[in-house]
Amino acid sequence: MKKIYLIFIMILMINSCGDSKKESLKSAFSSYRGRYALLINKKHFTLEVYDSSLEKIVIYKIGYGNNPDMKAKLFEGDNRTPEGIYVINEILSIDAGKESESYRKIFNMNKVYFSKSKGYHKYGYPDEDLGDNAYGPRYYGINYPGETDIKNYRKALEKGQIPITNGKPAGPGYGIAIHGNNDEDSIGHLCSSGCIRMYNRDIIDLEKYIILDTPVLIFHE
Repeated sequence: MKKIYLIFIMILMINSCGDSKKESLKSAFSSYRGRYALLINKKHFTLEVYDSSLEKIVIYKIGYGNNPDMKAKLFEGDNRTPEGIYVINEILSIDAGKESESYRKIFNMNKVYFSKSKGYHKYGYPDEDLGDNAYGPRYYGINYPGETDIKNYRKALEKGQIPITNGKPAGPGYGIAIHGNNDEDSIGHLCSSGCIRMYNRDIIDLEKYIILDTPVLIFHE
């Protein structure tokens, strides 16, 4: 009897979680005229695309923030990926016209060399620099931090939970995006400073579902 009860509770929890996601998707589409929304499941390392009828269109594998606690981002440098409801606020493409701001910005970002001495290394190889081309062929920025993120940050600041360096508390962080990579072995793992990484072939394929203001829902599970 106890075993049957536990199974029943688990089913209720799964259904409740699914209902919550559906309601969040409905809410996102209610104020958005585009065709698609993105849903990121941190527990399963996936990014799912849904259409406005709430049908799942495609699912991709991801990697994200390398903090093992897998909690929502709270402050700059915590190596966590945020959780909440966001939108795409920037689209950069290496295949855009070479005179475009989109191309110039991602081209210059990919020139930055990330070294192991500063904590950036290939997944599973701490002695090997992450190197350049870390953002791959596409970069889709999201509007983190949002209002809820700022509220959570301020509460944590009041409770003394934000680290202080040289008398100044760390900020809430910025620059979170969904982008490509130069380290394919990292996909499916905790691997970034907070951004969501995808295979380069997938980040290019995702482009057909992306416009500015595309909703991005990030859940733990």
